[in-house]
Amino acid sequence: MPDPTGAARQRRYRARQRGLPDPDAPQPCPDCGRLVRSTRTAPLCSRCWKRSPAGREANRQRMAKARASVNL
Repeated sequence: MPDPTGAARQRRYRARQRGLPDPDAPQPCPDCGRLVRSTRTAPLCSRCWKRSPAGREANRQRMAKARASVNL
């Protein structure tokens, strides 16, 4: 996210003071409730993503690539 201008930061601050949700704020993970900081793993946090089928497959591919480079 680019650094917002002072006016944009002020609008977000005033909206939060009125109790309105901040659309730019990190969203909670649906599984554990931690904040999702990365768009790569969204909608899951990094810990839950690593345990998901997609995360396990990504780790499997990463490790296979690392093993292949060692066995040259």
